[in-house]
Amino acid sequence: MAVTNYDITSAAYHPEDAHDYKLSILTGMDSFAYIIRDRTRNQLLAYQSQTIPAADQKDWPATINKMIQADDKLRSITYGSCILGWESEQLTLVPQPLYDASNPRAYLEQLTLISLEDTVRAERYQELGGELLFAAPTIRLDAAERRLRSLRTHHIAGGLLSAWAARSRRLSHQAISCAIRGGRLFVAAHRSGHLLFFNTFTFTTANDALYYLLLAYQQCGWVPNRVPLYLCGEITEHSELYRHFYRYVEDIRFCKYPAPPSSPPELAGLPTHLYFELLCLG
Repeated sequence: MAVTNYDITSAAYHPEDAHDYKLSILTGMDSFAYIIRDRTRNQLLAYQSQTIPAADQKDWPATINKMIQADDKLRSITYGSCILGWESEQLTLVPQPLYDASNPRAYLEQLTLISLEDTVRAERYQELGGELLFAAPTIRLDAAERRLRSLRTHHIAGGLLSAWAARSRRLSHQAISCAIRGGRLFVAAHRSGHLLFFNTFTFTTANDALYYLLLAYQQCGWVPNRVPLYLCGEITEHSELYRHFYRYVEDIRFCKYPAPPSSPPELAGLPTHLYFELLCLG
């Protein structure tokens, strides 16, 4: 139903030059993806994306460690910059004037069940006008940060919402934006840069995903065939999910990063929207 597995490395990738490279990783739930870029040339050097099977998620830290150990580009190479993008369904955005830093957990506990074994983190986004709060299983987050030696960790929603808002302001229009990875949709609605709606949904079938997408339109009072849909992540125009969306939304576009890295021959045919979320990590 969705594009799930890629493993492409350019011949321009040289481990001895890793101090000039930036590694951007996305994980946290049922997927693991990364890109490697040459910071000096703004060139894409590698892209990998894979789904973590349900059985392997039972011992997530061990599974991630096994995946890293099996990857020559991750096992022992230290990069000049490493950013970890985290996925989780437990998140909210609190307007800055209403935010009390002394108890960030309380905001999420008003919306959902937060385990005592979860870590709650807060990130300030000036462009969003508030604090993005998210919860993650401590054992998973610690394992990923320790094993990948990341310099920074951000929830993936922050970069996506910021990029989508900037596009909406630039075009002065209203739109639904949707990121698809693994069995999840992250959906947001903007009007002239203002965030109207966002949520994360888990789906198992294309019909489920379509229902959640149309729910976003309904929440905003918009008619699907009159408001464009921007897509990124694991979806192409040949996928079942795309065909389901197109039955109701005629104007479907793929997200474009303002200054994407150049692509060597091995990666030239790879649509940039597939790794748009990773670029939005910065």
